[in-house]
Amino acid sequence: MDLSTLVSQFHFIRPYWLLLCLPFAVLLWLYIRRNPELKVQKTSLPEHIEAALKVGDAGWLKRLPVTFWAMGFCIAIIIAAGPSWQRQASPFGEDKAPLIIMLDVSESMLQTDLQPSRLQRAKQKIADLLALRDGGRTALIVYAGSAHIAMPLTKDKAVFLPLLDAISPKLMPRKGKFAEYGLIEIDKLLINGDINAGAASVLWVTDGLGSDSKSQIIDYFNQANKGASALVTNTDRKPSLQLIILGSGNSDVSAEIEFQHDELSGLASEVGGYYQSITVNNSDMVNVNRQIARNMIINSDSAEPWQDMSYPLVFVLVAIFLMWFRKGWTLQWCVVATIMVLSAPQPVLASTGIYQTIAASNVVFTVAVEAAPSRVDSIQQRLLDTWYDAWLTREQQGHMYFSKGQYAKAAAKFTDPLWKATAFYMAEDFSKAHIYFMRSDSAASLFGAANALTQQREYIAARQLYQQVLQQYPSYTSAQVNLQKLQKIIDDINRQSESQANTENEASKELGDAPQTSDGAEEKVSAEMLVQQTYTAEQLLADDALTQAWMKRVEGDPGRFLATKFNLQLNQRQKSPTK
Repeated sequence: MDLSTLVSQFHFIRPYWLLLCLPFAVLLWLYIRRNPELKVQKTSLPEHIEAALKVGDAGWLKRLPVTFWAMGFCIAIIIAAGPSWQRQASPFGEDKAPLIIMLDVSESMLQTDLQPSRLQRAKQKIADLLALRDGGRTALIVYAGSAHIAMPLTKDKAVFLPLLDAISPKLMPRKGKFAEYGLIEIDKLLINGDINAGAASVLWVTDGLGSDSKSQIIDYFNQANKGASALVTNTDRKPSLQLIILGSGNSDVSAEIEFQHDELSGLASEVGGYYQSITVNNSDMVNVNRQIARNMIINSDSAEPWQDMSYPLVFVLVAIFLMWFRKGWTLQWCVVATIMVLSAPQPVLASTGIYQTIAASNVVFTVAVEAAPSRVDSIQQRLLDTWYDAWLTREQQGHMYFSKGQYAKAAAKFTDPLWKATAFYMAEDFSKAHIYFMRSDSAASLFGAANALTQQREYIAARQLYQQVLQQYPSYTSAQVNLQKLQKIIDDINRQSESQANTENEASKELGDAPQTSDGAEEKVSAEMLVQQTYTAEQLLADDALTQAWMKRVEGDPGRFLATKFNLQLNQRQKSPTK
């Protein structure tokens, strides 16, 4: 539980026990008054003479037993009062808190700073979370350049997990990284799932933000928690939406596409949500599951009893009174505790993490300049970066390096996706430039992404992107000019492909992950080969062999099903933007 929630809900179940503090304070004052040796008496004698004239224990050693007795009595009063800050879940209740998972399946999620990849690890964590959730409906939204509901709210894990396993960037009909498009799908689930009251949680699994994602997500969740969601209407009470961000990435390992840990954590704080990084063990999903249950309990109308949180203090109280088992043990235990604290080994994780971060940044710098810097140059660069960090923001440093023509350094400093993509493009790192260009849905970003694909000889994909730019922005003349030039290149390759269609070196074939540079030679298939057989229900039920043959023709790959579904949805939205 976060500190703000703890402070707002902290109270005592039995507060009248705190009245015992008044008579206890009076008795303690009387006891000290009747024992003058417990008072701090100041004399005008020098310290060495005063120490020689005193007989027996004096000072703080004499007052130590009384201090511990006072502490023990105060702890006992607190235990009797019953401090509490959270409700106790009913053993007969069922976790009915709905969960909407919004999964980022853009190309950056294929980075391998988390093994085997960010996306694969995220899907493993989602499966772990489903195993921890006892009841409750779960939905899945996937997004890249468009957002789609892959699974509506359901309790059936047997259906959910195969679809989750089939999710990949190849299924998405449009490239990009627009989490804000998933907000409309969340509203659809809130309406169709009949979540009109109570609490719902949104688990957003991603490695970074798009250009406009942050502002729109902040506005959406702030309005939703104020009961001002525009699409959820005709209800007396709006659902309370909690945003949980699961950062899928590793900041300590270098990656081509950086993991935006700080930006995601800051976004969660701005909307009053919760941020959790992926861990090696299952503690991350335990924390996420606890946050989901906590949100349900806080916003629930049921009267669950407040949980008495004073039980751990009982062990502290017992430990204090055990010190009086023998005479003098109070002092001995204090000495032992002090020695243990002072002799504890100091953690070295912080310095190790800093060293790994610096080493990772040096690797990136080495690749950018294609030369290994000397030890002196590396130290100078670190000192220079520290000086810049003290006076300039990352954006200002990026513009400074960009103006000097040091585009690789500028790309490492920029946080704005458009500027970052432009710097990568100028540094001739076109694959990264394309990924960051696709994090914005503006004309300039789509045009830049098409140019980056052209530089990688991905002519077919670039042509589709140019056509998309012209479809959305017909007056964009630069895209029209580039499209005409690109079409000439594709036509030339097509003619060469047709002339070699019957040879083994056919240029139109797509070999693995090689760029698709042309449409390829058209294959002519006879009409007889395209005849499809149809059967009636009576024929299928009457013949078992015919039934088995028909079942083999049924598509069983959930990935193909999702890809077809997403393409149809995107085409429908483009034809009817209001839907």
